[in-house]
Amino acid sequence: MKHLTAAQRGSIETLLQEQYTNKQIAKRLGKDPSTISREIKKGLDGNGNYHSWVAQVAYETNRKRCKQIPKLDHPANHRLRSAIVSCIQKGWDPAQTAGRLHDDPAWKDLPAYVCAETIYHWIYTSVYAVAEKLYQYLRYGKKKRSKQKSRSSQRSKIPNRVSIHERPDIVDEKSRVGDWEGDSVVYTHKHAINTVNERVSSLVAFTKLTRKTALLTAEAIITKLSQYIAYTITFDNGSEFTQHGLIAEALGIPVYFADPYSSWQRGANENSNRQLRAYLPKRSDIRDLTQKELDNIAWELNNKPRKRLHWHTPQEVYDWCLQNPDKQLDLTQVAFGSRI
Repeated sequence: MKHLTAAQRGSIETLLQEQYTNKQIAKRLGKDPSTISREIKKGLDGNGNYHSWVAQVAYETNRKRCKQIPKLDHPANHRLRSAIVSCIQKGWDPAQTAGRLHDDPAWKDLPAYVCAETIYHWIYTSVYAVAEKLYQYLRYGKKKRSKQKSRSSQRSKIPNRVSIHERPDIVDEKSRVGDWEGDSVVYTHKHAINTVNERVSSLVAFTKLTRKTALLTAEAIITKLSQYIAYTITFDNGSEFTQHGLIAEALGIPVYFADPYSSWQRGANENSNRQLRAYLPKRSDIRDLTQKELDNIAWELNNKPRKRLHWHTPQEVYDWCLQNPDKQLDLTQVAFGSRI
């Protein structure tokens, strides 16, 4: 241990009273004489006498003030700091910034290297970075950094839940139109939007919900999918889908559920949610949003060309499948409509 302990300070006080020299005390404690000399100076009272408790209080006070200067606040790293600020203000995230400054030969002469986590921490804790509001250039622009909480696994609270692993193989093959996925996108004031998408054509449909309840969700899906061909539907494990039995009975289709925390099993649905967020960002107030306006958003998405569909639109593909129910989908046979 490099620092003297309270017990060693007590020994120093006792040995001084017995007229031991600094060298003798250092030898007894296994320390350097200069260490003992500095320690004695810290514990002297007004009469020049050493007291171990005075030295211990001085030590503890200094330890509280002793903090390492963050790497990016150190004067020697001003060029590194300037380079990082420049990158962040361009809209680069800390990972992109750290990676580019580390690998780009143009920045090889920087005095130090920092990782993405160091940059994140500096942006939210440094007086300079906070004053410059560098957080506003990050993807979400949050003033405070969110704590990363791990999700604990828990048993499903959905009664009679049927796993996605029991879903027919034909759904994964995407050889027919009519297999759907569903989710809910939550907004402020407890409003939500139910989203459903068709797996083959990428057709989407949205329904505004005044509350994300199981009954309202079931009614919205039944009303919406009654207008389309539907063979199956797959949900995540949200509590709003606990009334899946009503959906199955009303539409006459089986309902399946993805594994917990496995959104990739419904990747197309997650993508449609992100597209909806482009029109209605996360913190939007949708209380005044009408269903007609929401239908217009869905119409725009359904009539945008998709690379996955060889630049056809979801509506064109869905319509072709309706007109050719006995044919295997062939995107080269799908006609381009006049959408421009």
